[in-house]
Amino acid sequence: MNSKNNTVNSVDKALAVLEALGRFGEIGISDLHRELGFGKGTIHRLITTLRVNGYVEQTETEKYRMSLKLFEMGSKVVNRLGIREVAKPYMEQLAMATKETINLGIVDCEEVMYLDRIESPEPLRMGLEVGTRVPIYCSGLGLAIISNYTPAEINNLLTSIVNKGRMTQCTENTVTDPEILKKRLQVFKEQGYSFEDEEIVIGLRCVAAPVFNFTGKVVAAVSIASPKVRLTDKALPEFVTLLKEVTKDISSRLGYNK
Repeated sequence: MNSKNNTVNSVDKALAVLEALGRFGEIGISDLHRELGFGKGTIHRLITTLRVNGYVEQTETEKYRMSLKLFEMGSKVVNRLGIREVAKPYMEQLAMATKETINLGIVDCEEVMYLDRIESPEPLRMGLEVGTRVPIYCSGLGLAIISNYTPAEINNLLTSIVNKGRMTQCTENTVTDPEILKKRLQVFKEQGYSFEDEEIVIGLRCVAAPVFNFTGKVVAAVSIASPKVRLTDKALPEFVTLLKEVTKDISSRLGYNK
């Protein structure tokens, strides 16, 4: 029996809308019409239903995007899958060894979302709250993850960000040239970690390494975030060694055995 025959057409269409929002981040009714081929009236009713129920929100530019409700639901799924629980003790171990802020993040909708965080005990500390989204192309977490994408995936991702006008500078150090970014990602992949130097916030440095699951797919990254005065060039090699040991252990717990 074809399982498609047992589906509800309106639900299929609503899911298609959500998937489109996931691909584009923000999109308007007309663009959804062109992308999905549904009538504008149908799309408007679907969007309205999703918005009323809290799954979609409207932006100031009259476009639509996924709401935090979906993030909250997704966080529960992540918890069940065990990434946060598996990573937590290793993040705590890394925090004790470095005395710096440790972050766990994943990629979603061309951004990085912070799933977990252990704050530095130091009076001077820098980091972002759990649930925060940051640009993927200038965050240590994002760069560590996408450096393990295929060249085609990297090209498609960066092209999409550029075409949407989102390849913008957060600080004077932010790299926004896709060709330079591709070269950086190749280096990060080869060395097994990324390094972000005041590219999101002036004064903040971040070193991050990828986490892989049992299929060999990169699913997350762990970072050490620190004021530049402490994460110096001299301190970097020791931080990298500790970080890579931790992400290797987390990946192993998720079934990765390379």
